[in-house]
Amino acid sequence: MLPMLAVGCAGLTGQQVPAPVEPYYKTPVQQPPKPIVKEKPVAPPEVKTAPSLPSAPPAWATPAEKVQSTHLSPVAIAMISDADRSAGVGNLDSAAAVLERGLRIEPRNATLIYKLAEVRLKQAKPKQAEDLAKKSAILAGSDKALKKRCWQLIAEAKKMQGDLSGATDAEQRARELIR
Repeated sequence: MLPMLAVGCAGLTGQQVPAPVEPYYKTPVQQPPKPIVKEKPVAPPEVKTAPSLPSAPPAWATPAEKVQSTHLSPVAIAMISDADRSAGVGNLDSAAAVLERGLRIEPRNATLIYKLAEVRLKQAKPKQAEDLAKKSAILAGSDKALKKRCWQLIAEAKKMQGDLSGATDAEQRARELIR
């Protein structure tokens, strides 16, 4: 069968006329006409948001200015600022990611750990918040203000977990740091 195919193809070469080929640069390319459309500008839809009522923050939540100590590095200050901005618009996952990145750079920074504990508590993860606040209190050294905020956060986390006696003990430790 193979010889027949080879013979069949060989016989066609002398009888066929080649197809006409024009150079590509001489062939005109017709463009479709562009439609003329007159559009009126469309205003973006209005986004309605529910008015938010200002509420007093809990005792453990303090503005970033008060949390930032004089011994913070520029990296820590930038990370805290970024995280506060993200948390302020409700993007807690982004805030946590920024603080975790900061902790990879400065793993023993008590303020970064405390800020991450705040975010975890806002994310309804009280056990993680409690653990982070305890770690921050240990690393805070002589910073009594930070230690006090840590124990207030621990008290709030204990309440969220249903441990009222533990919350009372943590509040007592926070009060002792005032003296």
